[in-house]
Amino acid sequence: IVVRPTGTSLGVGEARKLLNEMQALVDTHKAEIDAGGLRIGFAGSFPLFVAEYEAIIHDVRDTALLCVTVVLLSILLFFRDIRSTISLGIAVLTAVAITFGITRLTIGYLNTQTAFLGAIVVGTGINYGLIYLARVQQLRRQGNDLMRSCVEGARTTAEATLLASAATSVSFGVLILAANRGFRHFGIIGGLGMLLCWVATFVLVPALLSIYEKVRGAPPRAVDPEEVGQKLLPGLRRFFRTPGAITGVFAVLTVISVVLFLRQLPNAMERNLENLSNELKGQETLLRDQSRAGTSLGQSTAGVVALLESGDEAEEFCEQIRKRIEDPRYSKLIESCTTLSSVVPRQQPEKLAVLREIVATVPDSVLLRLDPVLRARVREVRDQLAAQTPVAVKDAPQGLVDKFRERDGSVGKIASVTARPQAKLELGPNLEAFVQGVRNVPVHGRLIDATGENVIFADLLTDIEAEGPRTTLFSFLGVCILVFLFFRNVRTSVEIVGSLFIGVVLMGGVAAAVGLKINFFNFIVFPITFGIAVDYGANVVARIRERRGDVLLSLSEVGPAVALCSWTSIVGYGSLLFSLNRALRSFGWYAMAGEVTTIITALVLLPALLLLAKRRGVRAVESFPDRTSISDEGMKEGPPQP
Repeated sequence: IVVRPTGTSLGVGEARKLLNEMQALVDTHKAEIDAGGLRIGFAGSFPLFVAEYEAIIHDVRDTALLCVTVVLLSILLFFRDIRSTISLGIAVLTAVAITFGITRLTIGYLNTQTAFLGAIVVGTGINYGLIYLARVQQLRRQGNDLMRSCVEGARTTAEATLLASAATSVSFGVLILAANRGFRHFGIIGGLGMLLCWVATFVLVPALLSIYEKVRGAPPRAVDPEEVGQKLLPGLRRFFRTPGAITGVFAVLTVISVVLFLRQLPNAMERNLENLSNELKGQETLLRDQSRAGTSLGQSTAGVVALLESGDEAEEFCEQIRKRIEDPRYSKLIESCTTLSSVVPRQQPEKLAVLREIVATVPDSVLLRLDPVLRARVREVRDQLAAQTPVAVKDAPQGLVDKFRERDGSVGKIASVTARPQAKLELGPNLEAFVQGVRNVPVHGRLIDATGENVIFADLLTDIEAEGPRTTLFSFLGVCILVFLFFRNVRTSVEIVGSLFIGVVLMGGVAAAVGLKINFFNFIVFPITFGIAVDYGANVVARIRERRGDVLLSLSEVGPAVALCSWTSIVGYGSLLFSLNRALRSFGWYAMAGEVTTIITALVLLPALLLLAKRRGVRAVESFPDRTSISDEGMKEGPPQP
């Protein structure tokens, strides 16, 4: 039994209501069904739609909870201070809540991709607070009170973290230029979330720390992450003894990555849409029913429709499609094209006249010559033909007519093109050829395109090839401009951006080595990685400026906090691996690879380049006054340290 709802396409609520009503009908006849040894199952787009939606809601809830838990535990283990963990956690979660509140007011909804942005914003947006808290704890260890520590911590970290936040927002923001609405929403929500996380860090964290201290008193002498990091200084000196060799190793790895990526480039795009679909778990019965339904119908459910101005245009459209079916390029892909005339025949007067002529050729005198049994059968057929009258739309089975009925009730102006069961439209080349076959169809002097889900997917594949390089370039240029505006030093900016670029190149090489392909969603990992990962090199260089060019001391102080920033981002991306959508999972893998490669270049390659320049007598980083100790100039006296 095929059920087709009338009216507009159904949302989740309407689809669930329809399924519930059908299930209630089945339940009322449960005794009869069980007695007959029968089982009633539902298949088709609506049951799959509802099952996937409910699975996504479950995934979003679980992954968000897992991400927040792992991130907060990581912060607690790093700082070993519950008040810092709680304060930063509240600040970031507040920023995320405001982000999605604004999203609800402006956009109004989330989709499969943007629903998981909460975990990404938490994992990445918390980075600014990590750098800030690491500085605050260092100042508290020096004996400064909370006010001085918070104010001076903000002075020394706000600019670098603002650069990171702005760069990340820019990398998300370039997605607004995409033609796809889902990508635009992804860019808007992600960019807004990063800026709000930065604001919440410097507005809420000091206030929350102050409230906590008034309630619970000053904390005991806590472990300073930067002091712990300084214990790494001897090891760092040994590791960076030959910065030239380190630079050479990265040069070799970069060349290998470029070669691997270029070799994969002709086949870098994922052309099998089956690898990007939703993977329902625990829905074996639904999937089995779906497979049986497709087999039982005897024809493909894949296809497209064309909306024409009149019934004559619909007929002309199908006539052109039938001509194209004779073309070998489309004969194995397109099954048929149907219009209302497949239910309500056209030219009925002419056809009825032909029937009357046929009836007239079989008079009773002819029937008398036939065998009695055959005579009765021929007379029955003749009488049925003679009784034929014109068939109106209202006389035809409405279940068949509804396929060609529009929202306003008009019928006959829709042409439906069906794919062959063996077309395998999940393969990119077949999909593109099928879409090409239903586009630019000449109808009465105009070119008409059919539309549908298959057309949209084909356009997505085409858009990636055009928008992927463009958005990546815009993101990279935006990051370059922001870095230069912040550091005001060409050499420093080139070193930061250069190490970042090499990290992204290494990401591409790793992805090519493991066979990870680019698809219609994960291509955004390239522009986003530029924006997020510039945070690491920027914070390292900012600390080097404050330490008057002491590369290894600065690295030992800020390196652990920067590494934690990358780890929390990895946790955010890692939550995508639990999604039922394969495209989202591939985005998670790609982004995690980028986090690993860019943090390595920021903590290894960038310091090596700076040390190499220093040995050659080049001032690689402009020095700022050392602000690791606090002066009273411009500071109001705060409450004494208890």
